Amino acid sequence: MAGSLSRPFHIWIESALRYQSSTILRQDRLVNERFTGFDMDGRATVTDKAETFLRGLTPRARGMLVRRLESGQAVPSEIEARRRLILEAARAIAESRSTAKQAPGGGRPDMRKLIFSAFEPYVIEERLTVPARGLVTAATLSHLWAYASTELLPSEFAVWKDPSTAPSLPDVPAYRQEAARLEVRLFEALARHIEAIADEPKLQQRFMSRVGGEVARREVDDMIAVRAHLDDLPTLSAAIVHLLDSGSTDMELLEQIATYLTKYPDTAGWVAAGVLRRHSSVAPLVAFAKLLAGGETARRIRTTPTAAAFIDLGFAAADRAASRFFTILRSGRNVADAVGQINAFRSVLNDLTANLDIDSDGWWQQRMVAIKRRFSEMLFSEFDKLLPTMRRAFRVQEAPYPGPADGAEAVFLCAIFAAAGKSRDTLAINGLIGRLTPLVDQAIELYALDLPTRLRNLDGEARAVAISAVDHLIKAAGFLYGDDYASHLRRSKEQQLKVSRPAA
Repeated sequence: MAGSLSRPFHIWIESALRYQSSTILRQDRLVNERFTGFDMDGRATVTDKAETFLRGLTPRARGMLVRRLESGQAVPSEIEARRRLILEAARAIAESRSTAKQAPGGGRPDMRKLIFSAFEPYVIEERLTVPARGLVTAATLSHLWAYASTELLPSEFAVWKDPSTAPSLPDVPAYRQEAARLEVRLFEALARHIEAIADEPKLQQRFMSRVGGEVARREVDDMIAVRAHLDDLPTLSAAIVHLLDSGSTDMELLEQIATYLTKYPDTAGWVAAGVLRRHSSVAPLVAFAKLLAGGETARRIRTTPTAAAFIDLGFAAADRAASRFFTILRSGRNVADAVGQINAFRSVLNDLTANLDIDSDGWWQQRMVAIKRRFSEMLFSEFDKLLPTMRRAFRVQEAPYPGPADGAEAVFLCAIFAAAGKSRDTLAINGLIGRLTPLVDQAIELYALDLPTRLRNLDGEARAVAISAVDHLIKAAGFLYGDDYASHLRRSKEQQLKVSRPAA
C-alpha cells in the first residue's frame, strides 16, 4: 500500500520484541546467572509477553519479522534462545489465525463483514455528537452497505445482501478474494461519486442522508482517506505503546512515528484509537500528544494537528461514555452498567484535566463544557424523578400497592445518584447534589423507620408487598450509604418478621 512502513521501522519492531523478552530475562538473572538456568515458568512468561506484543502487529509486519529471525541475521548468537521464543510466539499466532480462517462456519460468510473487516477494530456502536477521526459507527457501515447495494453498485452488491441466498463460492479464501475485489470497487466508486457531486449541494445533501447524516458523511470521508494505510496502523499503535511503557523516550523511534504521522496526517486519530484500545485509558494519549508536540501546554498541542488528534480521541472516549449512559437510561436501566459509565466518564475527564491545561485552550474548554453539560442534563432529568419514585416504591399504605418495577426503579435512581455524588465536581452537578442530598437522607430515614415496623401488622398481599419494598430499600440504602447501613436495615427487617404475626 501507498503508506507502507519503511524498513527501519520494521527493524524497530524486532528490537522492541527483544526489549520485551530481555526485561524478563534480566529479572531472572538475579536468581540464575546463566540463561541456561531459565526455567519453564520463566520461558512461558517471555513467550506470553512476546505473543501479546506480536498480536498488535499486522500479519504483514509479523511475516517480515519471522523471515528476518529465521534468516539468523537479526540477532546475535548469544541470545539465540530468545530468538527462538519470539519465533515460537509468532508462529503460534500465525497457525491459530490460519486455523480460524479455515474452520467451517455456520453457513456462508457475511460478505458485508468481510468487506469492512479492516475497519472492524475501529467500529463503535455509539453515535457520537462530535465526529472523531479514528472511529467508525456501526450504523454508518450499515447505511453504506445499503447504499452500495441499492444505488451505488447494485449489480455487484445486491446479490450479497442476504447471506443465506448469496452466491456460493468454493471455500473461505474464495470469499475473501471476492470481498477484497468488492472492497476496492466500493471505495473507488465512493471516491468518484463524492468528487462528482462536489459542486452540487442538493446531491451532497442526498448522499449525506443516504449514509446516515453529517457525522456519518465525515466518517465515510475519513475511511476513504485512511484506507491505503490500514495495514500500518496497528504497528504504529504498538510502537507508541512500547515507547510509553519502556520508561525512557527513544528519540529515534519518536522521530519515525512523528515523520509518518506528519506525512499522513489522516492516520493520527486512527493510531490514537489503537493506543486507546490497548491501554483503555486516556492518560497515554495525552502523554504521547505532548511528545509529538514537543511541549506540555494545550495551546502547543492544539497547534500540532497530529498531536491534537490524540486529545480529540480522548474527548471521543468521554462522548462514547455519555452515549452509552443515554442508551442505558432509555432501555434496560441496568444499575451496574449505568454506574460503570458514570465512572468511565469521570475517569476520562479526570485524565484529560489532570494531565493537560484544558482551560487554557478556548476550543477544548468549550468542548469540555459541552460534554459535561450533556451528561449533567441527563442526570438532572433522572434526579427530578428520584424523590417521587422513592415515595411510590417505599410507601406501603393502601392499594394500589407498589410493584417490583417501582422498587427496581428506585434502586436504579439511588444507585446513579450515589455514583454521581462521588463525581459531583467533575460532572458539574455540585449544586444539584447539594440540594438533593438532605432530602434523600430524610426520605431514607423515614422509610427505614416506617417500613420494617409495618411488617408486624400486615398480612396477605400487603405483607408480601411490604417485604418486597423493604428488600428494595435495603438495596437502595446500600448504594447510598454502604454495606454497614444496608446490613442494619436487613437486621431490622429480620427482627420485625420474627415478632410479626404469620401471614393469613
